[in-house]
Amino acid sequence: MALTRRWARSYFDRLSTRDRAVTRRRSYNRSMPQRLRITYRKDGPAKYVAHLDVMRTWERAIRRARLPLAYSQGFSPHARIAMAAPLPVGTIGEREQMDIVLSEGVDPVEARERLDAALPGGIAVVELEEVGERLPSLQSAVRAAHYRVSFAQDALDVASLRASVDTLLAAETLDWEEQRGPGKKPRRYDLRATVIALAVSEDGEDGDQIVLAMHLALEDGKTGRPASLLAALGVEAEPLEVVRTSLVVERPQVALRAWRESGRIEG
Repeated sequence: MALTRRWARSYFDRLSTRDRAVTRRRSYNRSMPQRLRITYRKDGPAKYVAHLDVMRTWERAIRRARLPLAYSQGFSPHARIAMAAPLPVGTIGEREQMDIVLSEGVDPVEARERLDAALPGGIAVVELEEVGERLPSLQSAVRAAHYRVSFAQDALDVASLRASVDTLLAAETLDWEEQRGPGKKPRRYDLRATVIALAVSEDGEDGDQIVLAMHLALEDGKTGRPASLLAALGVEAEPLEVVRTSLVVERPQVALRAWRESGRIEG
């Protein structure tokens, strides 16, 4: 028995990378629907693509990759694609997240290879993993987001910006009113409640940039927006770039552990 195990291990070690992938795919259980969570980057010209168009771009890429995308039932079926949270137009996303549901299981390694070849420039997969289909929806699990807003060194006075940040953080509440889009009713809310943390630093080569790091709530009824915070801080300078560096997504550990223990790989 020990000799057999050693032979099998030696044989697998001699397989090429491609052969190993084929062996792994053969053992993958394809008999039930599958939910994949994709972490991706959106930058370059793609940062100006609006949310609905991003959804359409992903649907086309998934079809080109020949992945068995699942559709909802009813008179108007739609692709089972769910974004974590819309990304403001013009904002770079370093680790955006989305879920897709496939009608049958596909090895995540193979799925990523196919998507890498099908996606247009400006959108790239960073990570891809399988998650339990019965976990809460991705959108309902998003809690917050981290942003990095960069300015040219001569665009702002660092001391004044730090003083404004300190004043805002010291406030218990900040009554705020804004109109989000033409024709929409002005919205009034507590802007301070959307701020988890703010920090100012000097970054870039030779400290030639001023960077405002924002940790903002991103929940239903309590969503922080970088543009709103900049207005509240009195910043009128145009940023060099606004980057959403990551999303904070709650993952129920009990459900996640049960999913991993149940497994999908056969044998």
